[in-house]
Amino acid sequence: DQATFLGFAFEAIFYGIYLILFGIAIAVLTRRRPANKESRLPMLAVTCWMFSLCTVHFALNFNNVYNGLMVHPRPHIAAETKLLAGADMLFSITDWCSQLILIYRCYLVWGKSIWVIILPLIMSFATVACGIALIGLVLTINPTAPVAPAALVPVGTAGFSLSLCLNFIVSALIIGRIWHISRENRVQGVALTDSSIQRAMGIVVEAGLLFLAAQFVFVVLFAIAHPAQAAVEPVATQVYGISPTLIIVRVGLGSSYEPTAAPASSLRFGS
Repeated sequence: DQATFLGFAFEAIFYGIYLILFGIAIAVLTRRRPANKESRLPMLAVTCWMFSLCTVHFALNFNNVYNGLMVHPRPHIAAETKLLAGADMLFSITDWCSQLILIYRCYLVWGKSIWVIILPLIMSFATVACGIALIGLVLTINPTAPVAPAALVPVGTAGFSLSLCLNFIVSALIIGRIWHISRENRVQGVALTDSSIQRAMGIVVEAGLLFLAAQFVFVVLFAIAHPAQAAVEPVATQVYGISPTLIIVRVGLGSSYEPTAAPASSLRFGS
């Protein structure tokens, strides 16, 4: 119960941060002229979609805590309900959507090479299938369990670990590509406009390392069946929305890393 309440409190903080970031993203996408006008509407749609998923997840957790403590007090607010099962489903769906956005970003950074993302795409669909199947098994075996029963922990750990491996692979591909192109620029004598710190921060945002870190913490806690997973899961859900939104903001501002066809430089740094 304590972990569930703390999870709600932490999610409220991260949702507030996300709300501000969402406002910035909307302002950037509607008031600035993107380098590629055709990308404005898709980015706007993705931004709103991710925010909607995270908003519904927060609303479900708020409803659980408010009703469980104030309206219809019950012994344990951590006990699984249909609404919390819906929140768990949103956790998997938000994770999956974030993966697809990161994979698409990898696809662009690698010059739209479909071969680079075939394996990540297969892994992505496998992870969301595992996540949904796990929820179904939990509801079948023990519908009120606050955490996955011990018998299902290995199954869940396998699915979440697959998702973690996917995010690590895609992040490594993005970082490797950016490093390779930056090295080519230095060899060709192309001056980079960003400072070293700015470039490092850009890589962290672009590669979704924030996303990767949140998922790593959750997977470890889930694998050891630690009650703190109930506090981390809501926060991770918001991070799954924040991370791709940061990437979209950078793209909208023209400060993302983009491959170009120019012979003198294969990487564009926006202002």
